[in-house]
Amino acid sequence: MPSEGSRDTDPAKQPPYTVEMTASAEAVYVDLYRRAKAAESVNNPSSAHCTTFHMVREAVKIIIPGDPLNKRYALRGKLSNVFRIRKGRLRICWIASSRTRRICILFIAQTLRKEGDPRDPYVLFEKLMEAGHFDRVMKDLQLPKPPPKR
Repeated sequence: MPSEGSRDTDPAKQPPYTVEMTASAEAVYVDLYRRAKAAESVNNPSSAHCTTFHMVREAVKIIIPGDPLNKRYALRGKLSNVFRIRKGRLRICWIASSRTRRICILFIAQTLRKEGDPRDPYVLFEKLMEAGHFDRVMKDLQLPKPPPKR
């Protein structure tokens, strides 16, 4: 029997993570959903819109909550507190707290990844981080903000 004050570290006995989204990530998710539903309504369930939405939904509902702090999803450097998953040309970035058992999807991008391109999803995401767009969420999840750009 565990002593008083000890924590149960068995992952199977831990409560599930709660998944939240920033307003901008939710807007992208809703747009993808609407496009998929429109394709389905014209009897085109194999549309790229449906495929894209199903990939994002699987990531947000199953893959990310299943192991949100997995190091294989971790970004490095200035974004070291952030995780990301790639699905085709999609990039989904999130933060997670094992203490609060919460995940927040910060960013969903469909733009092509091209090093040095100003529309590169990681360049866009980093600019949002530096501008403080996610400061409140980082604070709510009790995570440190990334260091400022030098």
